[in-house]
Amino acid sequence: MLLALCVLFGPTAVFGGAQPARLQKAADCKPLSAKVVRKIPLPEGYHEGLFYDGEAIWVANGNGGKIWVVDIVSGAVRAAIKPISNFVESLTRSGDDAYYSTEWFDKKIYKARVIGNRLESEDASSVAPDFPAGAVWTGERLYVITWRRGLGTKFSLVEMDRQMKVLRKISIDKIQEPSQLAWDGKYMWITSWYNSMVYKVDVDKLRIIGAFRSPAPKATGIAWDGKYMWLVGTYSDLYQLEVK
Repeated sequence: MLLALCVLFGPTAVFGGAQPARLQKAADCKPLSAKVVRKIPLPEGYHEGLFYDGEAIWVANGNGGKIWVVDIVSGAVRAAIKPISNFVESLTRSGDDAYYSTEWFDKKIYKARVIGNRLESEDASSVAPDFPAGAVWTGERLYVITWRRGLGTKFSLVEMDRQMKVLRKISIDKIQEPSQLAWDGKYMWITSWYNSMVYKVDVDKLRIIGAFRSPAPKATGIAWDGKYMWLVGTYSDLYQLEVK
């Protein structure tokens, strides 16, 4: 059952601090419903993170692809922006009109500006030996999902300040292959590539309080436009959802 997938986080881990507590099931975690409002066909690509700029959805394409700016009315790709490196995972905008972009193989988070049709880095922070995936700016903090490969991949949610200084690193033990992040002004949303689930998280209490199955297979990118959720999968089209 969907409810059985919901878990809560115990005390968080800080670099150099105590070990994180194991994840536990939350009694108040609820299955959520997600109604497909419409589906926008996307060109072929390796779709990763989504970002909503107030008018359009930006689709990050890993594996050497560009960042598309997709008109949510017509569905047309109205711009293609060259990323900083060759495997862009996600893009999110900070409060000073700069962007944070994660690049998988570089193992870096970049702070960048859009100059013409390309992203230009003005600062960078390495998360090596981890690989960065989804990122979202909440207005106060930058959150990034990281993967550490090895004997059993380890997943984390890293909280940073505007200068990309790490404030804490939270173990994600019960979400398999977490991919991308969205922020709705109150709650964090995390997609799972492994099982195509989407989790609703109270980031202050670090509890997963709801979950639903993504209509997009191999769920990756997720964004919130103030009313609707937007989702994409690695090779899927773009979905507009009403989530309850």
